Amino acid sequence: MAILARNLFVFFLFTIFAGACYLTWSIEHRLPERTYSEFRYCLSHHDISDMTFTGNRVVISHRAGETSTNPGFTYVTMVPNPEELIQELKDKNIRIIFNKDQSELILQGLALLYIVLLILVIVLSLSKIKRDEKESKFATDKLILPDDGHKVVTFKDVAGIPEALEELEEIVAFLKNPTQFSQVGATIPKGVLLQGPPGTGKTLLARAIAGESGVPFYSFSGSDFVEMFVGVGASRVRDLFKEAKRNAPCIVFIDEIDAVGGSRSSGSSASGSDERSQTLNALLVEMDGFGSSDNIVVMAATNRPDILDSALRRPGRFDRQVNILPPDIIGRQKILQIHAAKIKLSPGLDLHQIAQTCPGFTGAELANLVNEAALMAARGGKKAVDYTDFELARDRLLMGVERKGMIMTEKDRNILAYHEAGHAIIAKSLPDADPLHKITIIPRGRALGQTQQLALFDRHAYSYHYLKDRITILMGGRAAEDLAFDQRSTGAQGDILQATEIATNMICKWGMNETIGAQAFMIDDSGFLGGASQRLPMADETARSIDHEIKTLLATCYEDAMAILSQKFYLLKNLAGILVQAETLDNEEFDIILACSEKKKAADDISDKNECTTCPASQSCIHSKIKKTTPCIL
Repeated sequence: MAILARNLFVFFLFTIFAGACYLTWSIEHRLPERTYSEFRYCLSHHDISDMTFTGNRVVISHRAGETSTNPGFTYVTMVPNPEELIQELKDKNIRIIFNKDQSELILQGLALLYIVLLILVIVLSLSKIKRDEKESKFATDKLILPDDGHKVVTFKDVAGIPEALEELEEIVAFLKNPTQFSQVGATIPKGVLLQGPPGTGKTLLARAIAGESGVPFYSFSGSDFVEMFVGVGASRVRDLFKEAKRNAPCIVFIDEIDAVGGSRSSGSSASGSDERSQTLNALLVEMDGFGSSDNIVVMAATNRPDILDSALRRPGRFDRQVNILPPDIIGRQKILQIHAAKIKLSPGLDLHQIAQTCPGFTGAELANLVNEAALMAARGGKKAVDYTDFELARDRLLMGVERKGMIMTEKDRNILAYHEAGHAIIAKSLPDADPLHKITIIPRGRALGQTQQLALFDRHAYSYHYLKDRITILMGGRAAEDLAFDQRSTGAQGDILQATEIATNMICKWGMNETIGAQAFMIDDSGFLGGASQRLPMADETARSIDHEIKTLLATCYEDAMAILSQKFYLLKNLAGILVQAETLDNEEFDIILACSEKKKAADDISDKNECTTCPASQSCIHSKIKKTTPCIL
């Protein structure tokens, strides 16, 4: 009704404005009025040329002339008896004009027009109110029927999460054939909570269930229910479930449910009087009001299951909670096969090898990787996507765009080459380290260079020796700078941050220190979003002990890195020199450099400056891989 009141106010305001404008115009353009006595005086002096009668109102025009009293003057007067005046004017030379009085008819027409406009304003306002009320029932607008006119997502389009698919196939079977379960007294799960990191396919999985079962699919975001006006969100929840019950069996999917389902135990929502709490209460009531014959499944997705209200997660509302985590190497390969089917691949391309180079990638990241590789191939004028395109796309996603315009001095390039060579040599020397993949000093994003390691298999648990070796590898860059230049640069900032984080987790979270013991002093409170950990309250003496153990662990790893590089300083010098020229080396090239360095150090002479005679016969000289016109460094 607020719309109707506003429109009526505007209409009446416009009417007053139009009336004021007409009144102003009529005052400015109306003829002057004279008394009847003045008219009789003018009539007796024969100054009148014509008279226009409109009822008792007479418009009088005087003759124009030099001898006239009022030359060319026109005015209005009121005549008490027009019939007697007309008889008197018969003998005078005055033109007489009669007009029909239509003032009453005009007023009636204006009144009728005003009433019609008023009715029109009211009708249009009421229709707008009805249309807005219809739009507020947004559940019907969000209904998606899996038919031939829409792309149907099925389980064939989902890969990498076989455990989740297996658990949710039962819901599809129930929606397709509910009598099979009702015969033995089983009821359909009322709710399924999909929880996991972003990009793992939670929304895709919900659509696949709807596509497999062939039932209506209602898709909403948690923020769709939250408004600034109290009660709107709760009303929308009721409308949604009312529409879902009308179209049962169906699936209701709420993405990012933590936006509306947050815990009520703390904060401003603890009183239950704000909009978010009322919306959550309505959702709890609707989910608890399902009957066994409703055949409605509520699915929700979240990255923060830890902040959801306990009443929302209890059995009877969300009966099943399915964790969807990043896929393993087999899952990544299947996801790549699904997305790679849309592009043209070069013959013989091994997707398993590509999946091995992408540990920790989610389904969304793998889809982006395939698209970026296709863009790389198209940019290079290729007709098919090969392994090099995937390598470039992966580097671009992990580190950023190559900074070709960045100019570095020769001294900075040497420091960077020694830094990355230190990482690589230690990674190759430690037994528990992941295999070396690539060394590069080409700046990308915020990184000036990088030493990449790729695991042969997915790691789900980390040993003490693996983590300690990881810290030692991170300290290798700083140790190489100390050995080669006896100085330290800011290039080790990221390495030190990572090493400190690993050491802190080892002592405060994973209990890998004998002095501190198997006690946790840190917690993760960000769900699947991977935020920073927080230290628990502890005594000052305990905090000092923890800081001392972290510092001792980092110092020990740094000393180990210095010891390894001191023993292999000859290899460090050669590898850094080759990196300055080649800029990028892979694992195979590193092995050749390692073999050549060991042979040369043992023989301590070179027979030919243009060919490394000490290289193994089965391997080509690294000199040929860099630049044939450059003298061999080894």
